[in-house]
Amino acid sequence: MNMAPLPFEHFISVGKDVLVAVAAAVGAAVAIRGLNTWNRQLKGSAEYNLARRILKVTYRLRDAMKSVRHPAMWGAEMPNPPAEEAKHMSSEEIYHYGQSRAYQTRWQRVSDVRTDLQAELLEAEVLWGGELNKLFEALFKLEHELFVAVQNHLSLCDPKVTQAMKTAIEKRQTNARDILYDSLEEKGDEFTKDVARAIVPIEEYLKPHLRR
Repeated sequence: MNMAPLPFEHFISVGKDVLVAVAAAVGAAVAIRGLNTWNRQLKGSAEYNLARRILKVTYRLRDAMKSVRHPAMWGAEMPNPPAEEAKHMSSEEIYHYGQSRAYQTRWQRVSDVRTDLQAELLEAEVLWGGELNKLFEALFKLEHELFVAVQNHLSLCDPKVTQAMKTAIEKRQTNARDILYDSLEEKGDEFTKDVARAIVPIEEYLKPHLRR
């Protein structure tokens, strides 16, 4: 049985359908590739901004700790107790009140920066895992060491703390280094150098994310 040849228009129609299908496939591939590129760019931008923020807040923490250690304490930093309370306080108690409030204000800056840093580290853990948190352990250990030094100093200077308690604190401090006051040396004292050394691995970890 002889079959009639297909009209030329049929081949043109089929050809159009094939071209449309190919164009659609190519368009889809290009769109997917573009979307992947866009996603990578977004991820890279997010990681860059996060790394920059973490490094910035790390330097803020370093500077806040250095501010706590400044050996000069100006009168404006040391508020007087309320007049009604001051009537019943000795001169030593009034001075200790001002000194303790000054250290509280200084340390509040450290606490505020630490809060900001913890929020950034939580986001970093979502993106990169927990490795960066481990790199901060040395810096946080130094922060705690300074906090203990400030607390012990205030207790030893407090006229209301018993001598027995002061003796106990002094015994605990036997093997502790004296880090309360910054030497203000240009190259930094040992505690300042320790802080700088603790920040180095953090910087090294973040550097690849800062390259765009």
